[in-house]
Amino acid sequence: MPQLSPPVPDAATIPRPRTALMGRELVVHIRRLLIVTLVVCLVYPTFVGASSSFCPGGFDAEGGFLDGNGQPTEMAPECLSLQMGPSPFVFAAIAAIVLMTLGRVIRVAMDLESATRMLRRAALAIMIVGGVSVVVAQVWFGLLPVREWDPESGYFFLFPFPFASVDLTVAPLSP
Repeated sequence: MPQLSPPVPDAATIPRPRTALMGRELVVHIRRLLIVTLVVCLVYPTFVGASSSFCPGGFDAEGGFLDGNGQPTEMAPECLSLQMGPSPFVFAAIAAIVLMTLGRVIRVAMDLESATRMLRRAALAIMIVGGVSVVVAQVWFGLLPVREWDPESGYFFLFPFPFASVDLTVAPLSP
């Protein structure tokens, strides 16, 4: 009885092992750096936003104004409002980290290991810049003595520059 052998596949149908793209691992680390940058640039402004306001005085029962000591006054008391938001300097620092790292990888890296190490460190630096900026800005903003503000003596607040930007508005109390 003749032995049947399995059919011989055609050379065109033989699956070939996929060859890895040269520099594929480097591209993966660059993509990771860009994703980390995007996430930090979205998370930072979300968590750095805050506001605080103070209005010494108010309204009396007849609709007139009261000053900060509770005494009737003809003029509307001044109110202070602070709005904290993201600082363009943090975004500039993040962009500088990315651009300097990519330039350094191009100029200095001698092998894949040193290039990926630079990219990993840059991603870590970006996360640290974003995280530290949020923490410093929120703590600093929370420590501003807004409740001690007196419209008669003016104001001086040391804002959390460059970690966040703060807009200060002084306006009369309105009903």
